[in-house]
Amino acid sequence: MIAFAWTADRIAAIALGAAFLAFLYVFFFRARRREGTAVPAASTGDLEEQEATITVSGGYDPEVVIAKKGVPLTLVFDRRESSPCSDEVVLPEFGIRQALAAHAKTRIRVVPQRAGEFPFACGMNMLHGLLRVED
Repeated sequence: MIAFAWTADRIAAIALGAAFLAFLYVFFFRARRREGTAVPAASTGDLEEQEATITVSGGYDPEVVIAKKGVPLTLVFDRRESSPCSDEVVLPEFGIRQALAAHAKTRIRVVPQRAGEFPFACGMNMLHGLLRVED
């Protein structure tokens, strides 16, 4: 029969393993997506417009943009890094693949014609965001 002894190194290994598992759970499964609502940008007669600024720095902030259906929307991508992953954004629903200049703002104008959720991502599909269009 093999005897098991609670030594300091075994206790430390178990504690570190448990802390790492807790970190993984919180980071991947409990993280909440930050949401932002597109705000009215201008009103020209019968046509109103909305605008949302998305900061690009290791991800998209906010990750979810809420907009109104049928109202022109300008997405302002404020890229604050030079990582090759974030050098372009792809909005497949709107047929857009746009380069984003490092440390600059890029404006993309779309008109969401139907309600729903439309994902967007970086060119490498590592950074993800969502455009939620409501009636």
